[in-house]
Amino acid sequence: MNLVKVMLVDDEVLAIEHMKNLISWQQLGCEIVCTANKPSQVIRLAREHRPDLIIMDIVMPGKDGLALSRELLAEGLVLKIVLLTSYKEFEYAKEALKLGVSNYWIKHEMDAETVRRELGGLREEIEGDRRLRKNDRGRLLVDWLGGRPLTDAQWRTATAGLGEAFDRLHLLVLEPARMMPLLPGVMPNKPEWPMEWPSAGDSSLLAAIPFLESCFVLIYGDKSSRGESKMRELLEEKAAEARRTIEQLTGRAASMAMAYGLPNRADVPGKLAEALKWLSQAMFHSSGHLFRMNELQREEEKAPLHLEWEEGLTKTKELLSDSQYEEAAREVSALFSLALAAKDANGFADLCRQLVSVLNRYRATSGLPSLTETWAAGPGTTADWASLTGIRDWFLSELNALAGTSAGQPTLSRKVRQALEQMEQHYGDPELDADAIARQLGISRDHFRHLFKLETGKTALDRLTEIRMEKAKLLLDEGNLKVYEIADRVGFRNGQYFSQVFRKMTGMTPLEYMEKRR
Repeated sequence: MNLVKVMLVDDEVLAIEHMKNLISWQQLGCEIVCTANKPSQVIRLAREHRPDLIIMDIVMPGKDGLALSRELLAEGLVLKIVLLTSYKEFEYAKEALKLGVSNYWIKHEMDAETVRRELGGLREEIEGDRRLRKNDRGRLLVDWLGGRPLTDAQWRTATAGLGEAFDRLHLLVLEPARMMPLLPGVMPNKPEWPMEWPSAGDSSLLAAIPFLESCFVLIYGDKSSRGESKMRELLEEKAAEARRTIEQLTGRAASMAMAYGLPNRADVPGKLAEALKWLSQAMFHSSGHLFRMNELQREEEKAPLHLEWEEGLTKTKELLSDSQYEEAAREVSALFSLALAAKDANGFADLCRQLVSVLNRYRATSGLPSLTETWAAGPGTTADWASLTGIRDWFLSELNALAGTSAGQPTLSRKVRQALEQMEQHYGDPELDADAIARQLGISRDHFRHLFKLETGKTALDRLTEIRMEKAKLLLDEGNLKVYEIADRVGFRNGQYFSQVFRKMTGMTPLEYMEKRR
């Protein structure tokens, strides 16, 4: 239950203490968040604590409760106001009701039982008002993010009155990985999408709202007195925290785009549109990529290139028809390199659909079931269908499986083909080794090692290491990750050991390999 936040106002300190001790506020679903014994404190404290209910003496020196109520309600700082009055102020209290004050209580009649009864009714009204305000804020925020300007009053409502405390805004947009449906009729599982962002008591968070059913938009407030580097550092921290939250909520990594230090709320919708364009290219980057829009270079802002895949696809068809699987795999890898350079999301989707069609036609002529039928009949695959590298690896694993089949006749045993598939799909698991694969296959370790060496001419460990080095080279070619990050991605716990193995396999260190490729 969300407690009703209460503020007590009276120029007599003893009167405040009496009200605080009259009842158990917590048991009634309320908490006293602040008190004021001077009228000059009221507006400032209300802005700071955002109480739901203010209980205030109607007669105070300097500025009375009626004038304060007018200001509080005009600024939208409180949901309900109750004025404390005596009989001689009765007409004055009735005038306050015309302003929108919720009620007035006669001071000498307010015993514990009466306060409990009155608060019960007020709490129900406040909860209803909260729901209405939340819906109003949601509609205003969606309209604003879609490009509709907000008046100052609407901005106060949309940000629950917090927006005016800041003169800079930060934008953070999170989107769980988009899964590309490669196979007809097979749609990867959609993550559970939260309807609202978990509140963590962050006073700088002005708005958190789902947008376009695919992403969450977070708006933070800040002061221009904070320098640019501090703003960037702050939003980086917010981004890291938000990433953890969204991964816990959806069970899926999220790409993010951020922009900090926006001086005007009118700048936010345009930045959001820009962020959505960047996020549409997330599949061309490493998992959970963060687009820092303040730092993106002008050349990066150019429109994506058109992906020319037709010639490469024709070569792939010809190579498959001649059963040249390794050459076909190299051609497919080259196509994905072109896609990475172009960053043409629509062209990439067309390429993937065409490749699935080519593979299905080849499988049909070889007497093999379609990829969709294979998927439906088996346990499926753990392929990462949200990134270019994951999709590429899936296609290469399918080509590798075809390499073990000639006109429908297996040249490798089923167990060895399953072992190779395990290696292709789970090479990033540091626990994967010959023993783990043997357990997965349900055969003894010694039998598996003998069978694999007999049919492939290599040990299982040697082949697994080759696969890991092949994947490492591709990641080094992309140039988006540090060496220790790549080591972790391809199943090495120790970056130094990874570098040693890489050098043994290639004759150069990972850094030397990157320099040579530039």
